[in-house]
Amino acid sequence: MSIRIGCCITPHGFGHAARAAAVMEAVGRLVTVEFVVVTAVPEWFFKDSLRVPFRYYLLVTDIGLVQNSPLIEDLEATQSALDNFYPLPEEHIAQAMQLFAGCDLILCDIAPLGIVASQRLGIPSLLLENFTWDWIYQGYLEKLPALQSHIEYLRGIYSQATFHLKAAPVCQPDAALNLIPPISRSRRTSSVEIRRQLRLAPEQKLVLITLGGVAGDEYAIEPLAGAEEYFFLLTGKEQLPDLPANVFCISPSSDLYHPDLVGASDAVIGKVGYSTLAEVYVAGVPFGYILRDGFRESTVLADFIMREISGLEIAANDLKSGNWMEQLDELTRLEPVLQERENGAEIAAHHILNILL
Repeated sequence: MSIRIGCCITPHGFGHAARAAAVMEAVGRLVTVEFVVVTAVPEWFFKDSLRVPFRYYLLVTDIGLVQNSPLIEDLEATQSALDNFYPLPEEHIAQAMQLFAGCDLILCDIAPLGIVASQRLGIPSLLLENFTWDWIYQGYLEKLPALQSHIEYLRGIYSQATFHLKAAPVCQPDAALNLIPPISRSRRTSSVEIRRQLRLAPEQKLVLITLGGVAGDEYAIEPLAGAEEYFFLLTGKEQLPDLPANVFCISPSSDLYHPDLVGASDAVIGKVGYSTLAEVYVAGVPFGYILRDGFRESTVLADFIMREISGLEIAANDLKSGNWMEQLDELTRLEPVLQERENGAEIAAHHILNILL
């Protein structure tokens, strides 16, 4: 039996796409399946993440937050974008329906357009989330009271999903729903092979610096040169000229796979976002985490890190100035969490098959 599953994914960063891709891969290991991916996340991300058949269609599925940088959002621009996008125009819904026609299920992370399209098409939808946009926008109501109408509109759509899965670390606990473990893309290459490809000296410690795959100037490169016992990988950047010998940039087109880099690292420095946290959680490596000031999800993720992951907080200003280097030895001395952990992707995949088979 062949199954076709639609995937409607928010383009806010790459974390939601990574989570959805992990579930898609897990389903593909169990049954013959074709995915119809509808999102504004670049197609290359799915080519990099997926080894199952999929068709990709570029379509704006929701707004999320308009970002000035990986760590700073533009609330006024977000309000304007929301006002222009919601309520969903009929022609936008019709386009989504056309793309998802023939699907047996629409997986939505966390784009409400997929839920609306599924209702119109008469097929089930599965909302996969650790937060929804109405919950995030509630955190900005004091600054932007006009968000209330969008909160109510989105809450109404989310409530109409046929099925609902919450993945840890969850922001809105619901006793009526089963909570599944963090969802992470699986590793493909051993740590030994990654270190060989990077030509690391045996004594060098590998440190991955990532802001969710988005390029930015939130970290200083010059201070890295003095720490020759470390090799630093910087994600989201094309290779720069005149880099120190112990610094290497990982462009979006690189063949190096992010979960493999996390697993091979002695420590990860990064913005607290879902996919990075989930990959660090599964790999068990120490995490130097940077919180997004004012973003509601950050405190939930930070609490989870303190309970489940070896880590310490790094201030965004220290990352930019290079002062965080004073914490580097402490971070890499933290004990890795070596216990085997269940990947929520496998559980989500079984939930999907229980719906369809």
